[in-house]
Amino acid sequence: MTNQNPPIYTGDIVRQHLDPSQEYSAENQEIIFSDEQHAVWADLFAGIHQSYLLEHTCREFKDGLALLQLDPLRIPTVAHLNERINPRTGWRIERTAVRYTLADDWYVKFAQRIFLITDYLRTRDQMEFTPEPDMFHDIFGHLPYLTQEFYARIEDKFAPAYLNATQEEKEVIKRLAWYSTEFGLVMEDNRLKVFGAGTISGRSELTNTIMEFYRLGRDNVVDYSGDVFKQIQDNFLAHKKDINRIIAGVNELHQQGQMSSDEQGWNVVRALYDKLGIARDGYFGGEVILAPFDVETIAQIPKTVYAFNPMFFVCESFEQMDALLDSHLKPIALRKR
Repeated sequence: MTNQNPPIYTGDIVRQHLDPSQEYSAENQEIIFSDEQHAVWADLFAGIHQSYLLEHTCREFKDGLALLQLDPLRIPTVAHLNERINPRTGWRIERTAVRYTLADDWYVKFAQRIFLITDYLRTRDQMEFTPEPDMFHDIFGHLPYLTQEFYARIEDKFAPAYLNATQEEKEVIKRLAWYSTEFGLVMEDNRLKVFGAGTISGRSELTNTIMEFYRLGRDNVVDYSGDVFKQIQDNFLAHKKDINRIIAGVNELHQQGQMSSDEQGWNVVRALYDKLGIARDGYFGGEVILAPFDVETIAQIPKTVYAFNPMFFVCESFEQMDALLDSHLKPIALRKR
């Protein structure tokens, strides 16, 4: 029988109600994991720690991963992580029983230079992709960067602005974090490289993104012997009218709930292109649009968590990302209430 009343999903995160007595204290951070949990960690680590995948991640991730010295076979302790992060950047790690909730709780901790990692680890049926960030995402995806000063500076920008922002501004700030530290791309030696922790920690997300790099060359959208970032910019500007139509379509689906579609995952964007009469070839021939990092455009796109990311944004450099985020976040942080 067809479900006549499917659950409505708008992409908004529901606050998780947690008994404070179940939360971890500063003195109670370590967990004894089962052999199966360590085995899941080992398989997740091995699945992504492959040279043909890691060659597409940015240099800073690989440098940080080496400094973090993760055991490929066992989930690290919080003490191990703090020993390798805190002396380098001043950030520290704490464990939380909260799985995924509103950003407010996270940003309060960010303001104290505390990065929360969940105590939840995905199950074997979610090895390729998990819609809910787990401890592998937190540790393998984010924490290598927290050994790096540039990443600490970027993270330091978000909390002061978020905690001083209006609700509307908070939504934009969450999107800026989502499309930079979670799913951002960066240029390195005239090549597209994966930066975002959400992409790096999900084998399916990572391989799909790498395939898009190759597709752009195969379909003659990008000539990799030329200036790649300029070509991304030129394509973005040349197709801005259709990009705006796609963003409007995504927002409409998002507001109607469950992306207003019976489709799953990336099929949602394919169905939207068909509805809008946009041919799925050339610049629009992949499962995601690559665009230059642009605050105005990012601000228009909902965080389509659990569904799909309609666009990935590319920064010309981390210095450019730093400057663009600063231009938007610093005035909010410094504004008098």
